[in-house]
Amino acid sequence: MGRLIRAGVVSLDGYYEDSDGTIDWSLPEPELHRYANEMVGELDGIVMGRRLYEAMVPYWHDVLRSGDDDEIAMDFARIWDRIPKYVASRTLTEVHETCTLLRGDAIEAVLELKRSTDGDIEIGGGILSEQLDETGEIDVYRPWLTPVAIGGGKPFFPAGRRKEDLELTDLKRFPRGSVVLEYTVRP
Repeated sequence: MGRLIRAGVVSLDGYYEDSDGTIDWSLPEPELHRYANEMVGELDGIVMGRRLYEAMVPYWHDVLRSGDDDEIAMDFARIWDRIPKYVASRTLTEVHETCTLLRGDAIEAVLELKRSTDGDIEIGGGILSEQLDETGEIDVYRPWLTPVAIGGGKPFFPAGRRKEDLELTDLKRFPRGSVVLEYTVRP
């Protein structure tokens, strides 16, 4: 059985999206972007909600097609192109040719992916991540703290969530102050 990983860029005060619904503040420093490329390249898949899909897929495929970005971004675009991508949406009827649309119960579809792989599957998208978090099926939390406080927005861990015991299993520091934490859920 694989592992579900909830990852994402998080402000120092704990938000993955600001109060205007934007993530402009979250652009990674070059060293963190290289690390992200490595991490994404090791995944057996990524599951996205509709909003993340609409932001990520067209952008990175345009970068790959145009070749008009720096070396780090081009490397990510190549990795992004080949990684299995799944989209959980109640409203979309079709997705980009490099993606698979998860139909029906998104949570059950993700849990089936988890059962059918031995690798890591990253869960992206706030709503989908929170729904899976509520099931207790997330195995690893990987917040990428960026040195900015945004004062409000959507919290990585919403109020009222159940208590979980976590073990720090990895920590990476980057020159401009970003920190990637990895916490594994204790059995």
